[in-house]
Amino acid sequence: MNDNNLHIDPRLDDSHFEDFFNKVEVPYNKSAEEVWEQLLKQPDDSKVAKRSQIFIRRWIYVAAMLLVLFGVLSVMKFYTMKIQSQKGEHLVYNLPDGSKVSLNAQSGFAYHPYWWRFSRKINFEGEAFFDVQKGGTFQVKSATGKSIVMGTSFNIFSRNGAYRVTCVTGKVKVVSPENKEVLLTPSYYADIQKDGAIRVAKFNSRIESADWMNNMFSFTAVPLVDVLKEVERQYNVKIETTIAPDLIYTGHFQGKREVEEVLALLCKPFGLKFVKISGREYRVN
Repeated sequence: MNDNNLHIDPRLDDSHFEDFFNKVEVPYNKSAEEVWEQLLKQPDDSKVAKRSQIFIRRWIYVAAMLLVLFGVLSVMKFYTMKIQSQKGEHLVYNLPDGSKVSLNAQSGFAYHPYWWRFSRKINFEGEAFFDVQKGGTFQVKSATGKSIVMGTSFNIFSRNGAYRVTCVTGKVKVVSPENKEVLLTPSYYADIQKDGAIRVAKFNSRIESADWMNNMFSFTAVPLVDVLKEVERQYNVKIETTIAPDLIYTGHFQGKREVEEVLALLCKPFGLKFVKISGREYRVN
């Protein structure tokens, strides 16, 4: 740039500039001191930290409540009640909805009492008579089969691979492990076969549906060794035997007899003998 082209009016000295700026009014309501104080002021770290602490505490509270809720739900859903009858014992148990389970000797089931209103399911093995109150689906699951009802009464026998359901009132759906199913009506029973097929037949009287509840023994083409096992359960005794598994028994008799009378009735048709080994032990040969 050529300095020769720069022209400054010699009449404008420093005093003219000072006088000009002194006459200019800046439209601002703060003094210079206040502006500088505002600019120099640092953020309040304590307030920021306090807000952060409040935020963290709230999230900890929420997380704690969620954890407590999860724990409560877990207890409700997975807490298990186990009911078991012993040898020589018949047991009646009332479920939370008023449904009743009458357990034969050496039988048992498990269920979730705190989750019962949401899911009426039990795991069962042995023999029992169920008197179910109306409501949602009621499911009884065993190792060899499953029964599903709404409100009805029925008997289930589930031992050693055998599974039989006898319908007394209402309707019962019986499902095999292979998902084959039948719907039972009163006076009919269903047996799940080893191949998963389901055989349905009619019984003659209500007594036959759950003879054990009437202190009756009733067997139709049952291996004698299995009959002796039932005697063990009902009388809380031990029976040693070496008899052949192909001996088949059919018959019925009162269960209020003494165990020696029962053994005599069972042994006579086959020409067998029994001896008492000790207080609650017997041998059949």
